[in-house]
Amino acid sequence: MKKVLIADDNEQNREIAKDVLSTWGYTCYTAVNGPEVLSSACQYDPDVILLDVMMPGMNGFEVCRKLKNNIATQNIPIIMLTVLTKVQDRIRGYSAGTDIFLSKPIIYEELKNRVEWAVNSKRTYSKMERESQVVKSYLNLMELKDRKLFDHACNVKNYCEKVGKILFVKDEEMIRLQIGAYLHDIGKILCGDQEEHVTLGTEILSSLNMHQWLSGFIRNHHEKMNGEGFPDHLTGNQMSLELRILITVNRFIELYEQTGSKETGIVRLSEECEKGDWDAEILEKIKQVQKDEEFIERMNFNQ
Repeated sequence: MKKVLIADDNEQNREIAKDVLSTWGYTCYTAVNGPEVLSSACQYDPDVILLDVMMPGMNGFEVCRKLKNNIATQNIPIIMLTVLTKVQDRIRGYSAGTDIFLSKPIIYEELKNRVEWAVNSKRTYSKMERESQVVKSYLNLMELKDRKLFDHACNVKNYCEKVGKILFVKDEEMIRLQIGAYLHDIGKILCGDQEEHVTLGTEILSSLNMHQWLSGFIRNHHEKMNGEGFPDHLTGNQMSLELRILITVNRFIELYEQTGSKETGIVRLSEECEKGDWDAEILEKIKQVQKDEEFIERMNFNQ
């Protein structure tokens, strides 16, 4: 049964959306304010939430942030419905965790496509839930063993996810990219040697079912686009998009950690891209992520 939670303080909007979605085969629940949304999301575990921005008291941005910060609701896709058109508003929504923006008045064919995508996305995440528990266990081990290693893994994962969204990486590939980013350096809990840790990492995870696809991220995250990396000297045309994202982001985070400056890290990464080491397209997406982060920081400072 596919379930949708419709959150809007306008009764007419709620009823129209409910009627339309019901004819498409969805079971619909409704909420009129922020606290009701938070309560209903936990109670009904919907496959997607249609969330109006302009609600009394707690607005849609605040509700979205609370949903994404709650482990029980963080994987529910959120489609935010708004009459706001400013870029700042959309960046604010994405920073709160919104998955999709739809402008009012709603184009229902677009809504249908977006809701179908969201439902499929939620089910993909649900199938991967056991794998996520395994990842959390390894991350806990990493954090206890080496806090810097853990922080590096989280930084790489966060940037890989942001770059992947800009490049429209598909749902299942995105999840694999996130897991690969989290665990790419898992071998370093046993050995800090630059080449040996990739072999140890693949051995640590060899008993897992996901090893079949995860091993590529573990083994090859030090490859370079020009074939001068290790251990297999792969070139860019031999790598998946997800692996190219990982190797380029990983190097950016390394440079950032070495210099203490993201701006300097981007300059150094650009110089290495000119030599053919990393993916120039992904470098541009990293720059875009950095600009978005700076914009959000300025907005928060001015509020």
